[in-house]
Amino acid sequence: MKILHAILSDGFYGSERYCIEVATAQARAGHRVKVLVSNRDSDCARAFGREIDATRATIASEKSAGAIDLVAVPRALPTFLHRLFARRTLSAFTPDIVHTHLNPAARRIGQIAQRMGIPHVATMHIRYEPREQSGLDGLICYTEWQKSEIGPEFHGETTVVSAWVAGAVHAALARTTAHDAATLRAAWNADDRDVVLGSIGRLVPEKGMDVLVQAFRAAFPRGDEPVRLVIVGGGPPDQAEQVQRLAAGEMRITVSGPASDIARYYRSFDTYVSASRYEPFGLTILEAMAAGCPLVVTRTRGPVEFLKEPSVLWAEPGDVATLAAQLGAAVARGRERTRYDLAPYTLARAMTQIDEFYGRVLARKRVSG
Repeated sequence: MKILHAILSDGFYGSERYCIEVATAQARAGHRVKVLVSNRDSDCARAFGREIDATRATIASEKSAGAIDLVAVPRALPTFLHRLFARRTLSAFTPDIVHTHLNPAARRIGQIAQRMGIPHVATMHIRYEPREQSGLDGLICYTEWQKSEIGPEFHGETTVVSAWVAGAVHAALARTTAHDAATLRAAWNADDRDVVLGSIGRLVPEKGMDVLVQAFRAAFPRGDEPVRLVIVGGGPPDQAEQVQRLAAGEMRITVSGPASDIARYYRSFDTYVSASRYEPFGLTILEAMAAGCPLVVTRTRGPVEFLKEPSVLWAEPGDVATLAAQLGAAVARGRERTRYDLAPYTLARAMTQIDEFYGRVLARKRVSG
């Protein structure tokens, strides 16, 4: 099958990671894949380029029939000409299906595909938006709650495909040694007596890092409790500065920028905290589970649906008091690791479901003409 993925982001976050993992997995499975991005010099395009190069090497070593290429809209091309670029790309590649990610790609690439008679599906990375998504041939949801929001005006195919822990994350966790974790903990002035509470995510209001800092201060006011808080992530300068201001003067809090070696961080955390005000799914929660981290999680819609572990400590979104109480409970539990059943959250399972979904979309398109 010939598949074109499109995402027009500059940064590289959860949606972008999902896109490239699906695309490269499909190429390794023997499909011919193109990935369309908006700017070859963006963080997104550079990350995609590295993954595509690695995938090509794997395909070559296995003598697979798959193929994958990256195509970028020229940076100087005005937005109103993106659709013309998309038409030319689609005409040259002639994909069997177009899979878009986030609304800009759905509008500028996916709608052109549909006008050309090419089936267009999208992954719903956030929530259903009738104006943007009602006319698509198919929608892939992470969760049942997302699917439940799809209105009667949508007449395409739908499916729920849960997120997964990437193979690269599993491999990186396996490579991370006790020495690696100890070195990182030492940088936070954490010894074997200290419980490290960690969180990874963008420094934006939805992720609740400001609430997390306030809850930490409320939970451990004396200043001599054996606990550390580590927040890893970037974001818009004004919002990142807000989190830094809230943490100022508290030597037990470390706020660092994005990290490429996140496996070391998960291995160094004693408890993982997701303080989100809004979380459609929660990929970092899955990754922390793969590392065996006990969890403190806010009752947002994604985690509430997929997290059934009795050991999870739940707090209310945006509520400093309940989060502070659960941080205290997490520290009281100490540094024990937790074993989770992650069998439902594998890339192989997701690829099978996506392939079957494509088949239903293509079959419906053939019947409708």
